[in-house]
Amino acid sequence: MGKLIRYLFIGLGTLILLLVAGVAIFVAVFDANAYKEDITKLVREQTGRELQFQGDIGLTIYPALGMELGAMTFSNAAGFGEQPMVRVGLVSVSVDLMSLLSLAPEIDKLILRDLEINLIRNKVGVNNWDDLVKQAAAGSGGGGGGATGATKPKQASPKGDEFELKGAFAGLEIDNLKLLWLDQQAGEEYRVTDLDIITGRIAPNESFPLKLHLDASASGDLDIVFDLNTRVEYLIEQQQLTLSEMKLALNQFEIGGQLQLSNFANPALRFNLASQVVDVDALLGSLPAQAEADKSKKKAKKTKKEGKDVKIALPVQILRDLDIDGDLAITKLKMMNMKITDLEMHLNAVNGLVALKPVRLKAYNGRVESAVVVDVRSELPKYGVSETINGVQVGKLLKDYMGEAPISGKLNLEANLTTSGEWLSKLKKNSNGTMSLAFLNGALNGFNIRHSIDAARAKLGGDDPPKQKTLKTDFSSLTISGVIRNGVFKSKDLDLQAPLLRVGGKGSADIKDEVVDYLVNAKIVGTVEGQEGDAADELAGLEIPVRIKGPFTAPEIDVQYDEVFKAKVDKEKEKLKAKLEVEEEKLKEEAEAEKKKLKADIDKEKKALEKQLKKEQKKLKKAQQRELEKQIEVEKEKAEKKAKKKAKKKAEKELLKSLED
Repeated sequence: MGKLIRYLFIGLGTLILLLVAGVAIFVAVFDANAYKEDITKLVREQTGRELQFQGDIGLTIYPALGMELGAMTFSNAAGFGEQPMVRVGLVSVSVDLMSLLSLAPEIDKLILRDLEINLIRNKVGVNNWDDLVKQAAAGSGGGGGGATGATKPKQASPKGDEFELKGAFAGLEIDNLKLLWLDQQAGEEYRVTDLDIITGRIAPNESFPLKLHLDASASGDLDIVFDLNTRVEYLIEQQQLTLSEMKLALNQFEIGGQLQLSNFANPALRFNLASQVVDVDALLGSLPAQAEADKSKKKAKKTKKEGKDVKIALPVQILRDLDIDGDLAITKLKMMNMKITDLEMHLNAVNGLVALKPVRLKAYNGRVESAVVVDVRSELPKYGVSETINGVQVGKLLKDYMGEAPISGKLNLEANLTTSGEWLSKLKKNSNGTMSLAFLNGALNGFNIRHSIDAARAKLGGDDPPKQKTLKTDFSSLTISGVIRNGVFKSKDLDLQAPLLRVGGKGSADIKDEVVDYLVNAKIVGTVEGQEGDAADELAGLEIPVRIKGPFTAPEIDVQYDEVFKAKVDKEKEKLKAKLEVEEEKLKEEAEAEKKKLKADIDKEKKALEKQLKKEQKKLKKAQQRELEKQIEVEKEKAEKKAKKKAKKKAEKELLKSLED
C-alpha cells in the first residue's frame, strides 16, 4: 500500500511538472498582441463598432497565471458623436497556479483602472446600445432542442456525486471609474465622476475589508460624495451578509455601526447605527425655512383652490414583506431647518406592521417622546401616533421651521391619534383621538384681542378705533384639551391667562376643511404698560364674547358688539342695583338705629313712669292707709258713740225701770 501511494505522488508530481512546462512553453511562444487586429476586425464585423487597443496584452504564468490589458476604447453608435462608448486604461487579472492545481483557486486581485462608460438616449428615444442588444438577440435565436426548441432541464447530480470547488479572491481594485447617463429626451443627466473600490482577500465564510468612494451628480441639482469603510462577512449556507465596523459618509452625513442582512428570499434586516451630526437639509439641498414655508403655502392654496386631493401611495406589498429590527442614534440632527439633539429611535417592521417606537429626542430646551405605527395588514392602511412634549420652546421651533411663529411659549402636550385611508382628505376625516396642550409664558402673534375689544368699544361710542401698538396677545398660560372625532376637534375648556384679561371658551376645529369656530369670553381685569388700554377701564370686569371663525391661517375675529352693549347695560344695572342695595342697607341701618334709640327713650320713659307710678302708688297706699285708719277711727268713734248711746239707753231704760219699780 505504501509503495502504491508513493507511486501515485510521483505520478501526480510528474503530471504537474508537465502541465507547468506546457503552459510555460505556450506563454513563451504565444503572442496575444498578434491577434489584436483580428479581434478588432471581428468586433467591427459583429457590431459595426471599433475596438482599438492603445496598449499591449501581457500574459504571465508564475507564480500567477494571468493577463493584463492596456488601454482600449470601444466606439459609440452612429449619430452619438465621436466620444467612445467605453474607454479603459488598464485591466489585470490572474490566478495562482498552484492553488488552481489544488482545486482551490486563489484569484489574484482584479485591477480595473480608468474605466469610462457613456450611455446616451437621444431626443427620439434611441439608446446608444440598442444596436448591440438587437444583434445579441438575433444571434441567440433559432437554437433548437427538439421540435419545440425547448432545452432539456439539467438534472441535479446526486449529493454524493457533487463536485465542490473551493477557492479565494485576493481582492478587487477599481480606480477612477466614470459613468455617464445622458437622457436628451427627458433633459436629464446623471454622472459618476469617480468610483473607487478596494477590498482585501475574499474567501468563503470569511470577513474582508471594503473601501468605496463615489462622486456623482444629477442634472446639476444633486451632488453626492459617498464613502464607505467597513468589514464584510458573507455566510453562504446561512445566507447572511454582515457589515461591521462600518463608517459611512454621504456628503456631510456620517454614520457608523453594524448592519446585517439575512434570508435573501425574504430579506431580514438588523442594524445598530449611530451618527454624531446629520444635516438633512444640506444633504437634500433644502430651501431656507421661509422659502420652504412660502412654497408649501402656495402649493396648499393651489391644491385647495383647485379642489385637488393628495393620495398617500404607500408601497403596501413592500411594507408587508419587510422584516426589520434596529436602532438608530443621532447626537445632532438638522431637518427642515429644525435643530434636534440626542435622537434615539427603534424601528420594527414585520408582517405589515411598521413601528417607530419609541422615538426620543431633545429640541428647543424640551423633550419629546413619540411612537408612530403604520398598519398595512388589511386593505386600508391604518396609522397611529402618540406624542408627549415637555417644555419645548415652540416659538423658536416654528420660527426655524416656518420662518414665522403664530404662537410662542413653552409647550407641554399629550396626544393620541388614529386614522386610516389612502387619501389625505380621508386621513383627516378619519382621525380620532384625544389631545391636551398647555403654553406657558408666551404670545399669540398675528392678532391682539385687547385691541379688537377697544375697537368694538370705540365703534359703540362712535369714535375712531385706537392705534394698534402690537399685533400680539401676551399670556402667562394658555391651556386647551379636547377630543377628535371624525376629523373635528372639540373643546370646552379653553383658558387664557393674560396680564390684563382672562379668556375662556369652547368651540371646534375642522381638520379636514382647516377651519376653526370658537366662541370665547374675554374679561378685562386690569391694565399693564405695553398692553394698551386706559387705567380706569370702563370695560373692566365685563365678559366680552369674541367669535373666532374661519380658516386656520387667517381666522376672523368678531367682537360681538350687541353682546358687549348688553353686557355694559347689565353692568350698569348691576352697579345701580348694588348702589340701591347699599342705600337700602343704609336706610335699614338708620331705621334700626332710630328704632333702637326710640326704644331706649321709651324704655327710659317707661322706667321713669314706673318709678313715678311706684311713688304715686306708695303715696296712694299711704293715703289709703291714713284714710283707712281715719275711717277706722271714725267707725270706732261711731261705735263708741253707739255704744255710749246704747249704754245711755240701757241706763235710761234701767233708770226708767228702776223708776217704775
